[in-house]
Amino acid sequence: MPDITNLTEKITQDAQKRQRQYIKKAQRDIEKNEQEKKKQIQKQLEENIEKFKEARQSDVNLKISDLHLTARSQILAAKQQLLRELFAEALKRLRTMSAKEFNQFVTSNLKQVDFNGNVEMVVAQNSIDYATEENKQVWQEAAVPEMNLSISQNTVPKRGGFLLRQGEIEYNFTFEAMLSTSEEELSSELLNLIFKEE
Repeated sequence: MPDITNLTEKITQDAQKRQRQYIKKAQRDIEKNEQEKKKQIQKQLEENIEKFKEARQSDVNLKISDLHLTARSQILAAKQQLLRELFAEALKRLRTMSAKEFNQFVTSNLKQVDFNGNVEMVVAQNSIDYATEENKQVWQEAAVPEMNLSISQNTVPKRGGFLLRQGEIEYNFTFEAMLSTSEEELSSELLNLIFKEE
């Protein structure tokens, strides 16, 4: 789907910009914490260097290890937050697409399904404004000749997009379902792209 590809590219660009901000902040915090801890540890070592040399060296190593673990935890939390923000932004953009874009979305997905005969389309509650008589006609014309498309009076609660049903078979083109699927597929790829570890 070209619209999802374009969206993915935009998400990636936005993510790269945000990732630099998250990394810079995390690095400043890490450096500040490491400097403060090193000063404290150095002072303790100077006061007790003869008597406690081995014990303090072990303590230094443990504290540095803890700092690295804390830093890794902060970076992981930043990555998860960034992903949540990216997919929330993607959902927001999907929900605010123009009628023309929504019609293209419906048309392209109608062509991808393998339905023949009578098919019911259920428009989601958050996309009901797109279900004008004019747009319904566009959707029905896009479905012909393979499908006899009828638009249901029911809606999918608290979702955007639409469903296609034929008997027991259902295709879910709600924005939330599509992003959920994309999130599973793209999360590790986005994280690898955004947070390239050297």
